[in-house]
Amino acid sequence: MNTNRIADGQIERLTADKTRRLIYTDNLMMAVWDFFDGPWEEPEAPHSHPQEQIVYVAEGAVNFSIGEETCRLNTGDTIAVPGDAPHSVQLLTPKVRLIDTWTPIRKEFL
Repeated sequence: MNTNRIADGQIERLTADKTRRLIYTDNLMMAVWDFFDGPWEEPEAPHSHPQEQIVYVAEGAVNFSIGEETCRLNTGDTIAVPGDAPHSVQLLTPKVRLIDTWTPIRKEFL
């Protein structure tokens, strides 16, 4: 049986209100994030990483910032983040599910 499916990944409870499931290959990683503590009054602190990233909003709505630019993303929207670009998210709805992909993988998540 193929165990390289996100459904087979163990759900990690990162905080009381945030979980993550990972799947990855040698060069590509995907995470499903579930947040249950929205909406947030303020965005998270900006962060960056060398990996390129694509974010898909599977449920809910967020403000997503890359550098000085902020846009609202709703269910079904996608945004691409260049490597090393400072970015952050702000939840706008009580529950949000984001699906992130990175290349290369984020070894610090393993």
